[in-house]
Amino acid sequence: MMLMSDLLRMSFHNLLLHKVRSILTSLGVIFGVGSVIAMLAISEGAKRSALAQIESMGIDKILLFSKQPSRIGVSEGSTNASVVESYGLTTRDLTHIGKMDNVSSITGLFNSRKKVLKGLQRTDLQLVGCDFGFLENSPAKIESGRWFSKTDFTKENMVCVIGKNVKRTLFPIGSTNIVGGTVRVEDYVFRVVGILDNPYNSQYQGIGGQNDMILIPMPTARACFKSYTFTKEARMFQITKIDYDVLLVQVNDTTYIDNTAKRIAGYLNNVHGQTKDWDIVVPLELLKQQEQTQNIFTIVMGSIAGISLIVGGIGIMNIMLASVFERRKEIGTRRALGAQKADILMQFLIETVFLTTMGGVLGIALGVGIAKIITYYSAMPTVYAWWSVVLSLVISCVVGIIFGTYPAWQAAQQNPITVLRSE
Repeated sequence: MMLMSDLLRMSFHNLLLHKVRSILTSLGVIFGVGSVIAMLAISEGAKRSALAQIESMGIDKILLFSKQPSRIGVSEGSTNASVVESYGLTTRDLTHIGKMDNVSSITGLFNSRKKVLKGLQRTDLQLVGCDFGFLENSPAKIESGRWFSKTDFTKENMVCVIGKNVKRTLFPIGSTNIVGGTVRVEDYVFRVVGILDNPYNSQYQGIGGQNDMILIPMPTARACFKSYTFTKEARMFQITKIDYDVLLVQVNDTTYIDNTAKRIAGYLNNVHGQTKDWDIVVPLELLKQQEQTQNIFTIVMGSIAGISLIVGGIGIMNIMLASVFERRKEIGTRRALGAQKADILMQFLIETVFLTTMGGVLGIALGVGIAKIITYYSAMPTVYAWWSVVLSLVISCVVGIIFGTYPAWQAAQQNPITVLRSE
């Protein structure tokens, strides 16, 4: 039996003598491991991004939204048709829900539905009235300036806090005097006192993301707009009365958040009757569902990528079998000089495992590179889990052992007399 050091030296020497063949043999594993790493990184990045979006809404919160019911009895053909609608969440709802058990606080948002223009061009920005505690119930932070003071609420000051996207849209690039400047929305002028940044740009149904909002104190919104909004759509004038577009209900104990949500839904059903002009979302339940969906997605993507590893292993086995036939003279000579079957088997097995392991290392580098390129060009987040790197290396070694054993066994079974006679 040869020493392991001699077997290693001989195996590496043979691989270096056939560099091109060695590289081609490893390609299947390189691309297989690369696809596993890249797909798992993309999947994990998408998972964390989606979960972070849901968590940003608050897993200790219940979100209530006003929803426009279907219009019945509106004359589309009238040239001067007018419609007055009143729907959605009311001040009474806010007061009643705020007194329920397990509810620690409740915060409201009111969308003025005013057109925010940049020059003559309409933007997607929203002018939104908010309660004083809104910032505490949001992952957003004040980037510069300040949040509203209690005086702003009591005196109905014409001030606003703008999202960072509002700053980019309405103010020239490089502007340094945004805080203290003014924002005009139709006939109203608001002084900017702060700039808000929500890293997740939490979205609220019917309003949009926090970074796209021009926030004003709720008393100011009531003084300017009451609870009414006036819009003109085609030939139809519409007046809409909504007290609150969104209610953020914070609970004391998330263990009972489902029961609290059911109580709120039951109350709204009783008060609003058949008019389904509200909706309810529990971020904690969404989070659990999203985790399950993303885990299944990760398994599917990993399985698809794993198939390419199996294909790579089959390719290695075929090439190693061809190598055994090509090196019959070498095998026969070594056997004639006293090498045992175990020596031949170990030599070929070492060569295969080394090729697959090196292919795994290069594949990891390829997968990381692909993920970085995707992140750079598409801004899609990618996350590398340490277990995926270790798993890829282990799988590449296992592939080498599994698919290299048969060619190595075939080499060890060569009859030296028959081989040398044929050569």
